[in-house]
Parts: sequence; C-alpha cells; structure tokens
Amino acid sequence: MPLSVAQLEEQLQQHQLAPVYLIQGQDHYLLKQVRQAFLSLIDPADRTLNFAQYDMREAPLATALDDARNVPFFGTYRLVMIDDAYFLTGETQHSKPNHDLSQLLEYLSHPEPQTLLVLFAPYEKLDSRKKVTKQLKERAVYVPFGKLTERDLRQFVQARLDKQGYNMSMEAQTALLNLTNFSLTQIMAELTKLMLYAEQSHTIDLQTVRDLVTKTLSQNVFDLIDQLLKQHLRQAVELYHELLINGEEPLRIQAAILSQFRLLVQVKASTLSEQGLAKALKVHPYRIKLAKQTVRRYRYATLGRAYLGLIRLEEQLKSTQRDPELLFELFILRYQATVRE
Repeated sequence: MPLSVAQLEEQLQQHQLAPVYLIQGQDHYLLKQVRQAFLSLIDPADRTLNFAQYDMREAPLATALDDARNVPFFGTYRLVMIDDAYFLTGETQHSKPNHDLSQLLEYLSHPEPQTLLVLFAPYEKLDSRKKVTKQLKERAVYVPFGKLTERDLRQFVQARLDKQGYNMSMEAQTALLNLTNFSLTQIMAELTKLMLYAEQSHTIDLQTVRDLVTKTLSQNVFDLIDQLLKQHLRQAVELYHELLINGEEPLRIQAAILSQFRLLVQVKASTLSEQGLAKALKVHPYRIKLAKQTVRRYRYATLGRAYLGLIRLEEQLKSTQRDPELLFELFILRYQATVRE
C-alpha cells in the first residue's frame, strides 16, 4: 500500500526501515523534504563513507547497485540515492549510460539489509507496463505524491504555522495559494518571508500577504483577464504595460493569457464536475473552481469572441514588427466593440 510523505517521515523517525524505497512526484519542496528525512538517518560524520547518490542521466545503474551491496563502514546504515530514474517511465534515452534493469530486479530479490536504496522518480506518471516498475511498486516502499489538492496545500501551510507558532486567517491562506499558483514549493518560500515579516506579532493577515507575496505571471494574467471581463479596460492595459516593464516577453504573456482564456471557454462549455473537468484538462482543481466562479457572469458568445480576438493578436505578434502594447490596445478596442454588440 502506498505511503504518504507524512507516513514515511513518521516511519523513518521511528526507525521502521525498509531496504528499498520508490519516491515518485514532481513537487520540489516535497522531494527536498523526503531527501532530508533520509539523510537525517546517517550521522553527518559518517556521510562521507556511508552516503552516495547517482544521477541516472550520468552514471550506470550497475554502479549504484554495486555501491548498495556494500555494507556500511562504522555505521548502522548505508544510504544510496538514485536520482532521476527515468527508466521507470516510457522515456527512451539513446545515449549512454546504458542501464541493465535485470540487475535491479535481481537486487530487489536479495537487497542488502543494512543499505537504504532510495529511487527518486520526479515524474507525474510511471510506465506500469514495465516489469521493473511493477516489481518496485510491489517490493519497495512506494511513496507517490501527485497533484496536491487545495486541502493538501492548506494542511501543509497549517502544519508549518502550528510548528512555528503563527496564526494566519483563512482569507490570507486563500490569497497565498492564489498568488503562488498552488505551487507548494513557492508557497513555502513565500511563507518563510511572511513569517520573518510577522516575527513580532506571529500573526499573518490578508493585507500582509497582498503586500509581500510576489505574484506569478499566471496570477498577473488572471488579474488582467478579470479587469478585461469586468470592462475595466484602462486597468487591463496598465497591467499589460507593467508586465512588459518588468521584463516579461510579449509572446510569453500572450501564451499565458490564451491559456487562461481557453480554460474559461472550456469551463463555460463543459457539463462535467469540477473534479472531472480538472482531470480531463489536467489542471489543478482549484483553477477550475475559480474559473467557474468567473464565467457565471458572462455569456459563452462573449468569451468566445474575446478568445478569437486573442488568437488574432497572437498571429500579429508572430508575423509583424508592430509594438506589442499597441497591438494589445487595438485588441482591447475590438473587444469593447464586440461586447456592445
């Protein structure tokens, strides 16, 4: 049965250890947290002799397994980490190093009991058709973490707040999630900054979050589209201007705007549930929730015409040398005209 990160950490703290672990997930914060949990098992003074890590893009799997078969020197455990185990996915790498997966299957049958072999697979999906993947999921301790839900993210935030003795309102937490585009890695980085600011009071409010948290491009684009749909056209142009001033590339801004608007059109047209649509479109469920709240106020025809106008704008950005800001302002004028139709 797969373990959660919290369950894994609890087992490691209690020294309930297994010889082989498979860690699958893409969130950098959780990957770092898991890596540190394993490292804490090896005394810092012993790590030179009893800890090794191998990148599968550079080192042969056989070398890592040979190391794993060695008993620890003057310590209780030997820790061997295998990074970027891409051979568990459908990816094919034609260049060296070559990996003999039969050796891994053999090791799984007879693992070294004093070695902790940890394979990191930083991918959303693994190829379960492969024998080596199936065997690892069956014989190793399997710790997968996929897309984190809003509830998961709030739990991580609350656990960090409780541990440090801070209070944070629900509104402030919601704003933090929105402004960081639901990235746990960025949430935790921004939370550290917020805690430093509120070191005296140990209280983080909504205004503090709004003042201190750095907005992602996605959040800036979300605000721009919100102003556009509300017919606050001057504010939309000002936001576009600010993005250019801050060094964002026009085509990158355009791609983000199109992506957000495409989502609004898809949500407006869909009859699926929030979870079903999130799975179908492969986006975070909270984005679907926000999009549904937005599109309730607008007709499908209005959203569709705006989306087509954005596609024409992208074509102009790619095919002409005209000023991007001028092209965006022309789009705004055309959009205003279509809304009045």
